[in-house]
Amino acid sequence: MTTAVVERASLVVRRAPRGVLVRGDRVSWDGGLHTVAALDGTTVCLVPDGGDRAPVSVLLAILAAAADFAVLDEAGQPVEQAELPDFAALEGVPVPAAKAAQHWWRAVIEVDSGLPPGAAPGTRPRPMYDPDTTTFIDRYQAKAAELHAVLGWSVSWQTVQAKRLAYCKKRSVASLVDRRSTKKRRLYGETDERVVDQLLTLVDRQRRRLDAPSDARKLFKRLRRAVRAAHGESVKVPAEPTLYKLVQRLGIEARDLQGSRGTRGRPGPGPVPPYSVTSATMPGELVQIDSTDLDIWVLGDDGRPARAELTCAVCVATRSIIAAVVRPKQPRRRGKKRDQDGQGGVVGAVRRKGRATKAVDACELLAQSLVPVPMRPGFDPAVHASVSTLPFEELVEADARFAHAAARPVIIPDLIVIDHGTVFAGRTFFDACEYLGISVRPARKRTGPDKAVVERTFGSVKSMFSQHVNTYTGNDPVRVRRTVDGERLWTLAQVDDMLQQWIALEWQNKPHPELADPYDAYLPELTPNEMYAACVAVEGYLPIPLTRDDYLRLLPTAWVGVGVQGIRFKNRTYDHPERDPGKGLNPCRNTPSGLQGKRKGQWELRYTPNDPSQVWLRDHHRNEWVEAVWVHQDLVGRPFTQFLWDIATAQHLERGGRREDEEAIAQALAELLDRAAAGPQQTGQVQVPDGYTPLPPPVPLAKFDPYAGRAPLDASELLARSAELDADPLALDDPGLDAAGAAGDLDWENGPVAPDMSLVEWEGERAGGTGRAESAEAEGEDLAARYRRAIAKVRRSSADGGGNGPGSA
Repeated sequence: MTTAVVERASLVVRRAPRGVLVRGDRVSWDGGLHTVAALDGTTVCLVPDGGDRAPVSVLLAILAAAADFAVLDEAGQPVEQAELPDFAALEGVPVPAAKAAQHWWRAVIEVDSGLPPGAAPGTRPRPMYDPDTTTFIDRYQAKAAELHAVLGWSVSWQTVQAKRLAYCKKRSVASLVDRRSTKKRRLYGETDERVVDQLLTLVDRQRRRLDAPSDARKLFKRLRRAVRAAHGESVKVPAEPTLYKLVQRLGIEARDLQGSRGTRGRPGPGPVPPYSVTSATMPGELVQIDSTDLDIWVLGDDGRPARAELTCAVCVATRSIIAAVVRPKQPRRRGKKRDQDGQGGVVGAVRRKGRATKAVDACELLAQSLVPVPMRPGFDPAVHASVSTLPFEELVEADARFAHAAARPVIIPDLIVIDHGTVFAGRTFFDACEYLGISVRPARKRTGPDKAVVERTFGSVKSMFSQHVNTYTGNDPVRVRRTVDGERLWTLAQVDDMLQQWIALEWQNKPHPELADPYDAYLPELTPNEMYAACVAVEGYLPIPLTRDDYLRLLPTAWVGVGVQGIRFKNRTYDHPERDPGKGLNPCRNTPSGLQGKRKGQWELRYTPNDPSQVWLRDHHRNEWVEAVWVHQDLVGRPFTQFLWDIATAQHLERGGRREDEEAIAQALAELLDRAAAGPQQTGQVQVPDGYTPLPPPVPLAKFDPYAGRAPLDASELLARSAELDADPLALDDPGLDAAGAAGDLDWENGPVAPDMSLVEWEGERAGGTGRAESAEAEGEDLAARYRRAIAKVRRSSADGGGNGPGSA
């Protein structure tokens, strides 16, 4: 090779891209270092370093296949070639997912090495990806921010970390593909097609009126029977949650499987009601009232665990909870005897009626919405209206009661929407609304959208308040019936206090998505208090100062007579202490009211089941209300409810009493309140009856020791005893415990003394029976010789192998 070739090999040329060999590259081959001098087609001319060897020409295929071939850098180290991604693995992947995987490939390469794929030699990494100055977490965070700014991806640095680790583990671009894009989706999921065919057949039969309508659960039961009958146990029907999803995928409405009674005879489904969005523009324009179970256990006033039922009023315009009442809810108990071991209560009497929110509670709810909510003892200072977003100064000027009120708005209802529950059965609630000038509109039966706002509010109350109570059960029937032993039960008053504070602190100050400005979507959502403040500035505030007479008109009504002893109402006697003949109840005693109609001659009475200790009689002649107190209230000494009175009455009747024993029932009520104050008894705690004492704890059995209390044995005595046994093997001369034998030797000549006549008879039978020969042989022998002969006979029998006893020879 000429000198010109060598000079050309020493020229510095550009670095070729990956996989290309160019003139000037230094390579290692055949155990030495060479410089690429020239390229002639597929032939490479190599000049060895040092000049002691001649240049050589070698085919490129042979050069690349050599085991020690490598392209060297300026420092003489092999150049690390970046690994080409296997883009063939992206075949069959959706185009958006494949492009995202390629973006991720470039991102993880730059995070791992500091340089993106295809970077020119000598390129410096960007500062945020320089491995010498940054950590992996810094590069993860920088790459996540870059992907969000450039591609609009909302990814965290943990996602970038997971992608890099997945690529480093498999070294394949397929590991960067989003698996959700390649997941095989089937219309039926993993359900057997034969199950789907049976389901479609049953649905089609219902649509063609060949089968009776049924709900989804009944349809699933029929499906299981049909599949078992057609295919046996080999085909498995999925669980109900999976079947509900399958029905939804097939376009079948599960709630429409059971048509209403009025549409069963029609050829097609009934018309769908024209639902619309419930809206209101001013506070009080539309108020919805409803009741629901709070899904928590509380301690009832009778000392037994009870469910808590919430009745609340929601203003549609401001989404404010303007009033809320919590009452205990206990189902009706059937049977003649209640189980006293169910939840460890203090009441064991019969309670035939259930317990829930009543019409008087709905009237109390109405009264709460018309006046400011006063601060209760123990309320947090943050509940006060002065620290809220309400227009406190303007409200105090309009109504001085706001100076000591909680942060909850006062909204006067104009229209109230109610359902057909038992709370609103009767005329009590409607009479109260008519007295206050409020319109009432009942919702349609079984039509939730008519009061959707309050229904959705109940869901928020349960998720934001109830689930944080320790006795929360949810709506699962199994958990509802679980035991509450060992758990602290909040009293109903404590739960009510916590709920009122939660409404003022949490609900009224939480931004609501339905309170956004419809004309400017970029404005933040308003809270119920902020919405109320904005509406008050437009409409103003009109306080309604309810007087004592107004409150009494909201209570339930009864018609009674007034006797000499006073008012007899619900098995209780009420009287007024006034002795002036013209005051109190005296003008009404044994006097008809003069009213005509159905309640002819009776007087109007107002009462509350939540506090039966007093009632109010209306004297329409003097146009005043007379307060009458229960005559045995001093015996009880504390507030009670009509529910507790019924329990005390039932207990008194079980003891053999009568309903007319008012004082005895009052004593039983006082005892019941004392037991209820102590709370429910814990199950498993044994109650010892009077006159009995508990058994002492069991004492462990002492270990038997046969040598306990005896002196140690003397070896000399043992040797002497052994010599005696050799002379008399049966130790017949040993007197043992015989005191008489201790004085002298036994008399072997006269034989044993028979303890009774049976031994004499037995000796005679032996002498005259089958053993005559033996008896004759033993005649004239003493007892010791007879025993020796018998033992010798046994030993001979054992030696000969015959028989098991003396009589077998």
